[in-house]
Amino acid sequence: MNIRAVFRGVVAGFAGVGFVLIFLFAQTGLVSPVVLLAIGTVTLVALFAAGGRTALRRVAGGAEATTDEARETGWWLTRVEPALEDTWNAWSDLVLVVCLGGIGIGSFALLVTSSSEEPPLGLLIAGFFGLNGALVSLAFAIE
Repeated sequence: MNIRAVFRGVVAGFAGVGFVLIFLFAQTGLVSPVVLLAIGTVTLVALFAAGGRTALRRVAGGAEATTDEARETGWWLTRVEPALEDTWNAWSDLVLVVCLGGIGIGSFALLVTSSSEEPPLGLLIAGFFGLNGALVSLAFAIE
């Protein structure tokens, strides 16, 4: 594997993690809209670096968009996988494992060390999805 493929794989992994974070944080409300916008901007830059304009058009639902499932559901998150498919490799899986594991462990650490009487339920959800996502991704990384 050459350096360019490794770079594109790592960047594709970060783009995938970014889309997961956007969805997770938007649903749980753990971060402010400004932080969510910043994550979205960095994610789109990573998507462009990994897949170019074609990947951006696929996520946006452009003419060369996606699978039948993505067209049927209309859910923007289903368009991410086809957009990153060409650049995804073992390095992407490794980035996904490390980042999702870090999110899961960090969320549970914040939950345990929270000083409030009722810590945010979103931390529990983020921890659960982070650790489970890391375990599922680990199966693909060691394949």
